[in-house]
Amino acid sequence: MKIFASLLFSFSMLAVSQTAGAQEFRFRFSADSPTTNIKVQAFQKWADLVAEKSDGRVSIRIFPGAQLYNDVNVIPAVGSGTVDMGAPPSSLLTSVVPEAAVFELPSLWGITYEQYRRMVEGGFGKSLEKKFEERLGVKVLGYYNMGAWVWGTNKKSELIAAPGDFKNKKMRVVGNPLVEQTLNALGSQPVQMAWPEVPTALLQGVIDGLETTMSGLDSVKGWDLIGNLTYSNHKYTPYMVIMNMRAWKKLPADMQAVMIEALQESVQWQDSELEKINQAAIQTFREKNVNVKVLEASELREFSDAAAPAEAAFVKARSLEDAARLARESSGLE
Repeated sequence: MKIFASLLFSFSMLAVSQTAGAQEFRFRFSADSPTTNIKVQAFQKWADLVAEKSDGRVSIRIFPGAQLYNDVNVIPAVGSGTVDMGAPPSSLLTSVVPEAAVFELPSLWGITYEQYRRMVEGGFGKSLEKKFEERLGVKVLGYYNMGAWVWGTNKKSELIAAPGDFKNKKMRVVGNPLVEQTLNALGSQPVQMAWPEVPTALLQGVIDGLETTMSGLDSVKGWDLIGNLTYSNHKYTPYMVIMNMRAWKKLPADMQAVMIEALQESVQWQDSELEKINQAAIQTFREKNVNVKVLEASELREFSDAAAPAEAAFVKARSLEDAARLARESSGLE
């Protein structure tokens, strides 16, 4: 009887131990967008893969819709450890590491996705990661692609088909000063505006247009907001997955490997989904009577050439010559 009781106690303790160990590491991930956005779906895909590959030892809870922080405030929050993880766009990280602005240089407009991946996975990406570790106290785990960028204008404006079409247009932008200076060089009047204000501003003519991603515009039924769409696909910019360094170091090496492997798989999943979304969105916008133009490579070069003076001034003022050169070398352009 004593032996049976002892065995029963041992089994019960083992069960408790296994249950307690099922989620050894729990992390919170702050996302800015709602669950309808493909990037948040990719974040959740990553969390699901991590749970699967770690046999439940690692749990990542996604908080969408800026429940915790928006993309601006999540940067210091991850650095301080107030929240474990986030994925702000590179454009918002330039205040910490100015070299992150290189993703938006007009001279890189038109690079292929493969060239972009070589850039973030090669010397340029490694250099960025080291700077973020030193200056913000975070680990860069990887890069989600923001998808194809587009220019849209409201129904009262004309289509942007050539650089001169930007002249005097008030364009909503987000991001680093390079974006503003680039559009200034093209004759536009860039306007920084939070997204909740954008739909009304477009409909009332407070702004004439915007620069955004195809997937983002599609997710908010952008055909109700704009009358013209230029599918320029002019740049690749990432959402950089950052994790508080202290939280990262709590993970054993095998679980760190699981985190990276699962992230890479979720990035591949998102990439395939983005391509489907982009192609379907072009057709949907046309069916909704939006005037859509898909820029050819030669047409896009006209835009990048027109913006070249702004790039030269920006790079010189911020001493980004080495970073720009490293990005081109990493991508295979040089």
